[in-house]
Amino acid sequence: MGVDDRPPEVTESALEKGMRVLEALVRADGPVRLSHLAAELDLQKSLVHRVLRSFVDRGYVAKDPATDLYVATLKVWELGQAVVGTLPIKQAATTVLQELHRRTGETVSLSILDGDDVLYLDKIISPRPMGFTTRVGSRLPAPLTVGGRAMLAYEDDPKAVITRVAERLGPKVIDVDKALDDVRRSRDDGYLVGTGRTERGIVGIAAAIPGPGGRAAAGLTVSAPAKRLDGDREHAIIDALLIAAAGLADAIGHR
Repeated sequence: MGVDDRPPEVTESALEKGMRVLEALVRADGPVRLSHLAAELDLQKSLVHRVLRSFVDRGYVAKDPATDLYVATLKVWELGQAVVGTLPIKQAATTVLQELHRRTGETVSLSILDGDDVLYLDKIISPRPMGFTTRVGSRLPAPLTVGGRAMLAYEDDPKAVITRVAERLGPKVIDVDKALDDVRRSRDDGYLVGTGRTERGIVGIAAAIPGPGGRAAAGLTVSAPAKRLDGDREHAIIDALLIAAAGLADAIGHR
């Protein structure tokens, strides 16, 4: 039986398992042992071994012969970069992001909504860095981020997204009423200030970029330690953020 003659359900199942293995490798903090992948994904070690061998043969995964550990290669990054590079918002945002970083001196991020999550497309780190949990390529539930809440203000049913995430993560992780208040405030004011986790002492100020069809095309966020944000400086950052957001909206053709 040739590859094209396989029943669709068998091919799809094999593909899904293979993608789960590759996704786990990409998201790992470092090289991973085969047995760890199999246990994490609840897959047979023999199947994971076959999948990894195929990815190694095609250059998407590398194996260290001395340690038997596996790691995703830059070939995976090349694929992602090729996709991201075609996004109009990414192409238009480079200059805007650089100017916003220059004007604020703080860390600036570009993100988009992807389902119930935000995906970080670009980030410029402050010369006075602080601890971050996100990097380019990071994915987080949208209601957990200030940029995500700002973009949800442009969704038809933001409450549905927030409720789904809250049901998955639990009420201790996300306060539905507070998240909805933030979404409404962002829509009214055109920006949102969020303090995030108190122990980190970081403030995020975000604005959504309106796009075609009434949805948000992206979100811009400026992040800074609370100790660097007195009233005047916060207002200056908000002004710079709103100018950047308007410029980016114009650049992608939103009127």
